[in-house]
Amino acid sequence: MNGEMEERAILVGAGDERYLGELGRLARTLGVGVVGSLEQQRRDNAGYLGKGKREELASLAREVDATLVLADDELTASQARVLERDSGVRVADRTQLIIRIFEAHARDSASKLQVELAELEYTLPRARGMWTHLERQEGGGGSASRGATRGPGEQQIEYDRRVIREKMRTIRRKLDEEKAARQVRGARLKEGYTPTVALVGYTNAGKTTILNSLSGARRSTRDWLFETLETTTRLVEGKSANGKGSSRPDFVVTDTVGFIRKLPTQLVESFSSTLDAAAAADIIVLCADASSDELEAEIRIVERTLASILKDEADSRHIIPCLNKKDLLTGNRREELSREMPQSVMVSALSETDGLISEIFRRIELKRQRIRLLIPHTDYVAASSLYGLAEIHSRNETTSGVEMEVTLPPSAVFKYEPYRIA
Repeated sequence: MNGEMEERAILVGAGDERYLGELGRLARTLGVGVVGSLEQQRRDNAGYLGKGKREELASLAREVDATLVLADDELTASQARVLERDSGVRVADRTQLIIRIFEAHARDSASKLQVELAELEYTLPRARGMWTHLERQEGGGGSASRGATRGPGEQQIEYDRRVIREKMRTIRRKLDEEKAARQVRGARLKEGYTPTVALVGYTNAGKTTILNSLSGARRSTRDWLFETLETTTRLVEGKSANGKGSSRPDFVVTDTVGFIRKLPTQLVESFSSTLDAAAAADIIVLCADASSDELEAEIRIVERTLASILKDEADSRHIIPCLNKKDLLTGNRREELSREMPQSVMVSALSETDGLISEIFRRIELKRQRIRLLIPHTDYVAASSLYGLAEIHSRNETTSGVEMEVTLPPSAVFKYEPYRIA
């Protein structure tokens, strides 16, 4: 499968859960054209599609001049061989397709390592049979010695698997080091009292566009699935009027890799940094494409994943449902979603995110404590440090010092306790 030249693919799906629309979007992300599709309710153990469907597939492939068949599920090596033999066209499955997309979009070292690990895990069980032609060669000892020793094919398979496993161990060790470094960076953020916000959601829900709008970052926002693989963190500065009057706290926002149906088990590692960022965040913005035909199903997939990582910490106060792309909705559809999801914030990340920003600050305040302080003029640093740390509601200069009413994170209240006034 070559994403640099136009392939002509037929999409095939079998079983109760078939998502050929999503498979087509995955294909187009790699520049693969979709020229046809076939589905069947029952999954065949031998060839994924049943014999009759495979014959139909071969006829369709000739008719549309297909160069590739894409299966909506991960195929066994034998299923792929049967499907390829009977269709007369090269075969790839959903797992291979997603691995290629991850490979094309991986930018940082951790993402590249995770993709390499996923490919090795996919390859390992399929190493068998790659060298079976050697089994037909007799060893130097003839047929008698063949029974007592392994043939060259077996030896080559064992060697290949050993090499693959060793590479996997090396990559896992490097990924563990990357994870430890992420945890250190996260701990430093917590020490600085900076609230953390994680953008999570189904792939292509517009999370990166929201990040750009909140922080002014210029990340790629092309309409590709898995355009973002690595987590990206940006500081969003609270507004202050030259150190006077009201001010809001800074917060850190992290963009994460999107979720998807039927995520290959080999690629779960690629989501580790995303899951870490979500689990550690003070606030989670659950982003969804409001214009999607499968909006409810996509939200459920993300909610189930979040529930599995947050466990008993899944406090609804910390999760903000965000319906993006409202500019693509009709007025009636907007009203319908507002009724069905009254707790959600509806935005257009390209032009209108003020509502989301206000809700993030409101949730930050819910997790904080509002107190009044009197800071002597001699402790100027203590007063100036509140900007970016606290939400400042008022500031008055007095002869005794600076009187301020602020909302602080719990971890910072102790530091400012000496300045508290009734």
